[in-house]
Amino acid sequence: MSMCGTESSVPLWAEADRLAALRSFAVLDTEPETTFDSLTKVAAHVCDAPVALISLIDEQRQWFKCAIGLNGVREIPREIAICAQAILQPDLFVVPDATKDPRFSTNPLVTGEPHLRFYAGAPLITEEGLPLGTLCVFDTKPRPEGLTPAQREALPALANAVMSQLKLRQANRVLEEHQRELITLTDALPQMIWSACPDKRLDHKNRRWYEFTGTEPGFAERNHWTSLIHPEDRDQITALWQHSLHTGEPYECRYRQRHHSGEYRWILSRATASYDPQERVRRWYGTNTDIHEWKQAEEDLARSEKRYRTLIEASTALVWRAEPDGSLISNSHDWQALSGQAPGEGHGNGWLKAVHPADRERVMALWQDALACRQPVVAEFRVEHPDAEDRWVRAKGVPMLDEHGTVQEWVGTITDIHEQKCAAEHIRQQEERHRALVQASSVVLWVATPDGMITETRGWADITGQSDHEAAGLGSVDTLHADDTDRITRAWLEAVASGTAYKAECRVRHKSGEYRWMLSRAVPIKNADGSIREWVGGLSDIHDRKVAECELWRSANHDALTGLPNRMLFQNRLEQALADAKQHGTSISLLVIDLDEFKDVNDSFGHDAGDALLKETAVRLCSIARKCDTVARFGGDEFVVLLAGSTGLEHAATLAEGLAKKLSQPVPYAGQMIASHASIGVAAFPDHDATAPELMKDADMALYRAKAEGRNRVVTYLPEMRAATEHRVTLRREMREAISLDQIQPFYQPKVCLATGEIVGFEALARWQHPTRGLVTPGSFADAFDDPELATTVGKRLIGKVTSDMRRWLNSGLSFGHVAINLSQVEFIQPGLAEDILRILDLAKVPPKHLEIEITEKVLLDAQSEAVSDALDRFRARGVQIALDDFGTGYASLTHLKQFAVDHIKIDRSFVRDIEEDPDDEAIVTAVVSLGRSLNLKVTAEGVETTGQAQRLREMGCGSAQGYLYASPMAGADVPGFLAGWFPQQISAKRLLLIEK
Repeated sequence: MSMCGTESSVPLWAEADRLAALRSFAVLDTEPETTFDSLTKVAAHVCDAPVALISLIDEQRQWFKCAIGLNGVREIPREIAICAQAILQPDLFVVPDATKDPRFSTNPLVTGEPHLRFYAGAPLITEEGLPLGTLCVFDTKPRPEGLTPAQREALPALANAVMSQLKLRQANRVLEEHQRELITLTDALPQMIWSACPDKRLDHKNRRWYEFTGTEPGFAERNHWTSLIHPEDRDQITALWQHSLHTGEPYECRYRQRHHSGEYRWILSRATASYDPQERVRRWYGTNTDIHEWKQAEEDLARSEKRYRTLIEASTALVWRAEPDGSLISNSHDWQALSGQAPGEGHGNGWLKAVHPADRERVMALWQDALACRQPVVAEFRVEHPDAEDRWVRAKGVPMLDEHGTVQEWVGTITDIHEQKCAAEHIRQQEERHRALVQASSVVLWVATPDGMITETRGWADITGQSDHEAAGLGSVDTLHADDTDRITRAWLEAVASGTAYKAECRVRHKSGEYRWMLSRAVPIKNADGSIREWVGGLSDIHDRKVAECELWRSANHDALTGLPNRMLFQNRLEQALADAKQHGTSISLLVIDLDEFKDVNDSFGHDAGDALLKETAVRLCSIARKCDTVARFGGDEFVVLLAGSTGLEHAATLAEGLAKKLSQPVPYAGQMIASHASIGVAAFPDHDATAPELMKDADMALYRAKAEGRNRVVTYLPEMRAATEHRVTLRREMREAISLDQIQPFYQPKVCLATGEIVGFEALARWQHPTRGLVTPGSFADAFDDPELATTVGKRLIGKVTSDMRRWLNSGLSFGHVAINLSQVEFIQPGLAEDILRILDLAKVPPKHLEIEITEKVLLDAQSEAVSDALDRFRARGVQIALDDFGTGYASLTHLKQFAVDHIKIDRSFVRDIEEDPDDEAIVTAVVSLGRSLNLKVTAEGVETTGQAQRLREMGCGSAQGYLYASPMAGADVPGFLAGWFPQQISAKRLLLIEK
């Protein structure tokens, strides 16, 4: 059992895995359930507690599936939830008295309602070891003894019961989803699906069954399913079904079932049984398939064969006669020519020798059956000739019966059907292939005269609703889209004139009224002399492909959120506009627009609000665009407007000013008004560059200048901006090289106590040991820190070097106070800033009290306040001091000093420089010193260079100072020597004047 301690256990699981497991149970924000209420009441009763909860912990809150004794409260913020600590424990977590536990003594649940004192919670843990929440109890009275042994045993057991209910609930939900999916699947099948109980009562039918029969749900309760069967088939089906019920054998039969149209249609019904472990039939599952068309086709085929046999009987053929036992009596002389047998050789059963061996057994079997049944016989077989090819014949035999039905003899014919057989097989294959191709195709077929006039169509009316008569000639042109009519007519007449194949895509008016894309093809059928006999063509529907192509093109060339052209489409239009402007001697202009503080909108209002702002910006930009202009979104909050149609630079700049005002109007969203501002860069051809890439660079440089000058403004490109940009790019490249060559080093300037003259600390200042320019101060490379990656990398390098220097000084026994490091706004927005710096201190074994973090007012104003406050709290919790640098030069207010934890304020050198001559500067410094003293903050003056300044600051009550009066910034290796030679009395109040002289 986990008791109250000072450190929480480190979880062995990942938070993302735990949250994913919690969501998989789908229990958050569900209604109360009796089972969970009962378990919670038992927990309250067993533990004799007034409050009991089943709580679940998600990203931001503690939500109660059940809460006993909380008067309807369903959730609280996670940061004050004691259960958030309990889930970090592997077993029961008990807090005997929350007021004595440093983790919870200031918790609002302890200091305020419900005045929690005692807590015990058992984690709800999945089989994978992931805690979802707790089953816990509260009491408003402390329990120093904790839980009794019985209670310690019961509470985890009840938590296991809660988990079992959650698993059961999850399993039931999955089962219900599977059942719904199964029903959906059966409804999607073309067959009628049904199931029946062992007593043959149907208990489920899919949607297709009701659609086919036209009945409604509930029919089976009022009528038996056999009432839908044709009366002539009902007894047969009942008998088959009873047999299957008795034997459990699979069931299959064909019968007629009443259709919703009122007619009876043939169906094929199959069923099979499923069994329980005792081999008893548990349920029958079956399908009914509509085979009506197949059955009719079978009957039509039988009629066709009968008609065919009748025609053959009437044809001229070889005649033969046979005895009642089948022995051949005579045949015609043509048999000898057909088979090559000599006269009389075929008598008796000798004719069988002329039958092809592969057909002989079959033919003999047919003949024997006919003899036995005394029924006419027809057989087709091949006859072998010793000196010629085998030939197909059809033999037909008919018994001649007397009045008693006795066979007197057999008479028949043999017809040579070899050519017909071969031709029929060839035709059958061709027709089957042609029929399959036509049936499988949705192509509209048509025929036209040599001069291109349509004479007949197939399927044209089904597609267009236009009759064959209306389509005749060139009437079909009336169904074409107006934008395609001239093009298609011209292309068709050109093909007719040249006699070449024709192919074109066009839009044809469907009979529904919509236009659909079709592919039209035609080829000429020519006579032997090469003249065109007719044209045969087809029209196939390609609408879905064309729509898909258009959608793919749109997706590839337009922004998904705003629908505006994207970068790729914009670049194409810019290239075309430039080409047109050069050709016609006109001009174009570019407006590159960037929304100011867009990230703050996302952070403050959410990404949905950011999307709403982007959409509204697109609408406002489009409202000023003409048909010849292009508004595009490049991604993020960057938009571009291409002003074509000979728009000059002056007009573009004026339009941009108006656009900036339009974009500055707040955007309503969810009952709130979102502030909107934009910076705009303007460039034009031919005023600036003449290529698309360079023109875009010009506009981007103008935009950069607009942001650098304070944002929410319009700046037109000037050539000198390119030099500044190139300088900035070069500087960043050199800075990256300097980092890789370890040329960035910390230098240290001491801070001196004005009262005692003692060194109280140092400030670490970045210096660039440039190979040609020597030691370079940050003022020469500050622009490089606009790059977040560079700023972060340099900051980490300096922190590492500073901690290494401090470790060496500590090892040497030096007393250097603390070292201050300045962190920029860019560094503060990096996640895990405080953790990374504290980890570096721990690795170097430097106590955090020796480090001071300096931040500027810009950090407080521009960064995310929650992120800044969190980082500062983490620093102060470990003993790191916080100093506000350059105080008084920005816009930080007393509210920020109250909101953010600060130990130290530094007066900017601009106020110290003229403190002896300028009463305003003296008043400001006096006010800042008084403010620091009132707020119990240390105050340091920067830039102290004269003894007069030091004396005046001391008289004002300023605590410490730094500047060239005491020392210039020095390398870390020089600090020990400097400290060894420093004597506090050097700068005592009595010696200041002497030092200056």
